[in-house]
Amino acid sequence: MERKDLEKLKKSELIEIILIQSAQIEVLMKKVGELEAQLKQNSRNSSKPPSQGWKPGKISREKTGANIGGQPGHKGNFLRIEREADEIIKVKPETCQRCGAVIRDEIGTVLETRQKIDVEIVTKLTEYEQYEVICPCCGNENQGEFPKDIKSHISYGEGVQTIGVLLTNYANVSYGKTQNIMNDVLEVPISASTIVNHVEEFAEKSGNVLGEIAENVKSGEVGHFDETSMRVNGANQWLHTACNNEATYSTVYPKRGTEGTDDNGVLKDFGGVAVHDCWSPYFQYDNCSHALCNAHLVRELQGVIENTNQIWAHDMQALLREMKKSVDDLKADNQTVLPDNLIKHFNAEYDRILELGEKESPRDTEHRKQSKSRNLLDRFVDYRTEITRFAENFAVPFTNNSAERAIRNTKVKMKVSGGFRSNEGAKNFAKISSVVDTATKQGLSVFKTISNIFSGSIHSIFSKLQPVL
Repeated sequence: MERKDLEKLKKSELIEIILIQSAQIEVLMKKVGELEAQLKQNSRNSSKPPSQGWKPGKISREKTGANIGGQPGHKGNFLRIEREADEIIKVKPETCQRCGAVIRDEIGTVLETRQKIDVEIVTKLTEYEQYEVICPCCGNENQGEFPKDIKSHISYGEGVQTIGVLLTNYANVSYGKTQNIMNDVLEVPISASTIVNHVEEFAEKSGNVLGEIAENVKSGEVGHFDETSMRVNGANQWLHTACNNEATYSTVYPKRGTEGTDDNGVLKDFGGVAVHDCWSPYFQYDNCSHALCNAHLVRELQGVIENTNQIWAHDMQALLREMKKSVDDLKADNQTVLPDNLIKHFNAEYDRILELGEKESPRDTEHRKQSKSRNLLDRFVDYRTEITRFAENFAVPFTNNSAERAIRNTKVKMKVSGGFRSNEGAKNFAKISSVVDTATKQGLSVFKTISNIFSGSIHSIFSKLQPVL
């Protein structure tokens, strides 16, 4: 509308136009604020992963003036090999540097020891010759029987099978490249389809071990739970993970919700404290207590601070960090509970921050949709017990990092291959990841553990008395 048109309007009509435009401006400004907040989101102030939109920033750490590297008085650390050397070479002088006398046979003293690590790759080829022997007594023709694992013209031992499983499902190398590596480096003629068969065979043989892993997590005092998406046969499916400090159990299911969690089977039979993010389906399980991941909350509080500058978010972030430090200090001093004075202090501070939040981020009664700041404040109100559970029970960690670390290799797999071609391949990957992660937590050799499962000689993945092949 042009100026001449506005001049013809009555005062009441102009006021009506201004009111309409003011309302529109308010809506647009709110939308602009939301979009600007989205642009500012990164892994430091939201649940956004570092791979999405991450840009390196300046280091805010103050300069100390010290030189780069180890400081004076620092003893230093270096790689140590905890095994005896296969060969020891004495590096001795041949002649005296002063008079030229021959001293190679003198005893001398060791000044310094250095080690060289190398690998000799040896592929063992065993040939079985089946004989026919005619009995000299009755003339019967007798044939020797091949061992049970020698099923065809070419068979592969546990070592070859294990390497194929490790490269494809642990190192996330493609089947084609794994075939090339085994042909070129190990001189093992093998096809990609045979490696696939070995992976499927391992997944089938690991059934008993996987059952043992699931039971370990179910019976634990604290469990960590998380899920992540993965592409399977062109569609979205979900990897569901349940773990603790001793074991990791992962499964794949087409749905993310309660169906997928029930298919995993751990949480519905879990009686301890379940640590997770604030995804609502987890709270449907009332057979256990719940604790929220405070790392997520600290990041989301950072987002509110950067986008709104609200004081309540800054104070809540500081309170969570103060509580964590107090708990860590008490743990280091072998204490198991917070003293009463700290409990009173933390409760009073939490109450104060919530009151401040109500003033800075009041509920919008005219709209159902609330701001991110308000939604986050409501979470601190509704889940106060779950958020502060780590301070009530020192066995409960501050974060859910254990579960997030357990699913990290899945995201690496997605980046490398883009996805799985079949449901069976995705499920096999979850089974192998469960075994590998559990063996690592138990301090076991992943290679030997997988090899023992192939050979059927493993007794328990939680036993340090596994047979060594």
